[in-house]
Amino acid sequence: MVVEKNKKDWNDYAGKWGSYNHSEPILRPVLERPERAFHGTVWGQLCRLFPGFEGKKICVPSSGDNLAVFAFARLGAQVLSCDIAENQLENARKVALREGLAGQITFLCADTMKLEGVGNGEYDLVYTSNGVHVWLDDLPGMYRNIYRVLKPGGKNVAYEVHPFQRPFGEGLKLVRPYDAVGPFEDEVTVNFHWRMQDFLNAILGAGLRLEHVEEMFDEKNYDAPFFLKTADIIGGKRASREEVDRMYDWRQNPAMGLPAWMCLVSEKE
Repeated sequence: MVVEKNKKDWNDYAGKWGSYNHSEPILRPVLERPERAFHGTVWGQLCRLFPGFEGKKICVPSSGDNLAVFAFARLGAQVLSCDIAENQLENARKVALREGLAGQITFLCADTMKLEGVGNGEYDLVYTSNGVHVWLDDLPGMYRNIYRVLKPGGKNVAYEVHPFQRPFGEGLKLVRPYDAVGPFEDEVTVNFHWRMQDFLNAILGAGLRLEHVEEMFDEKNYDAPFFLKTADIIGGKRASREEVDRMYDWRQNPAMGLPAWMCLVSEKE
């Protein structure tokens, strides 16, 4: 029921999501400078692992807006884009055709926790972008299947919202205990707020070797600051430069004193 409910929500929301993320101001900078699809620290880790992406096979589960998929394809990789929402994949397919990337991207409707239809031992890299794990109820299953599809020596890079952000609301007011992982259900979605131990135990339990961990602050973005909800930004909400500057000053916004993101790098030995 978790998968089906979230799948329906993402299929229903795909139009608005695609209209924003595939608009020229968002998409064009990624196509022209693919590194802009990634947090600077994540991009640094990817470059450390792969001096070049030409010919690499990359799987991107829960591909969503597919900005990372387009970026990897622009860099010369062969990319498998997996998502449970057919409408998300169809929106991305149209962009790939229009931008001449269709020959480098394969689109597959698949559950990230199962990766059904994805071959064993084929991929140099499995990459998950921010906002993936919150929709999933089986992290051990997810990472067992990531292990399955990686080549020996293949890498897994997970970029995600830091769990320390999850228990807090506005003004760093505690709204739930850290160990309250969910499920949190409303009329249309089911979410989970996994802890650091849930991520690490799932990765290690799958047989992957944890290689590197980064905990990062957000890079200041005047158009889409971390502290505005994505749905509000897509709906047209904006903050002034002065407001954004205050958001990124930990003395005025205590939440800025906590890491916003994390990057977990692991390897199939």
